[in-house]
Amino acid sequence: MESPPITEQEFTRIVREHSRIINKICYFYATEKLPYEDLRQEVYINLWLSMSRFRGDSKLSTWVYRVAVNAALMAIRTEKSKIETVSMDFGFIDLSSEIDDAQRENLLMLHSMISRLEDIEKAIVLLWLDEYSYDEIAETIGMKRNTVATKLHRIKEKLSKQI
Repeated sequence: MESPPITEQEFTRIVREHSRIINKICYFYATEKLPYEDLRQEVYINLWLSMSRFRGDSKLSTWVYRVAVNAALMAIRTEKSKIETVSMDFGFIDLSSEIDDAQRENLLMLHSMISRLEDIEKAIVLLWLDEYSYDEIAETIGMKRNTVATKLHRIKEKLSKQI
């Protein structure tokens, strides 16, 4: 059963509340052929078109995450190209003056390593880094909890080999 349509103001509020999620997903899935801004527009369109189907079975943030990841994956498939890592402006990521150069370097290295992961691996590790539980990750990605645990273990091994 679909919800009644929401107003533009409600949609704007939801996008603002969840902009960190949307921006992060777009940042990590952006490619040279699918720039960050284009991908973010795709996510906004998909959120707008899907809003009436949000039933409240999960937290709104979990649902936004799912829609954003699915929109990114669909946009990438449409491009029919392999994911390539591109250098992006870190302006929207809070690399405040409170962190030192070593911490900043670690964040940049983490981004580089995550960018090399498979699409689904990126989604899993980003959710895990945001401290979602295995059950929440499973619900968001549409996998079984044990599959998420196994994949996350393998992702950690893969990342540790890159260090």
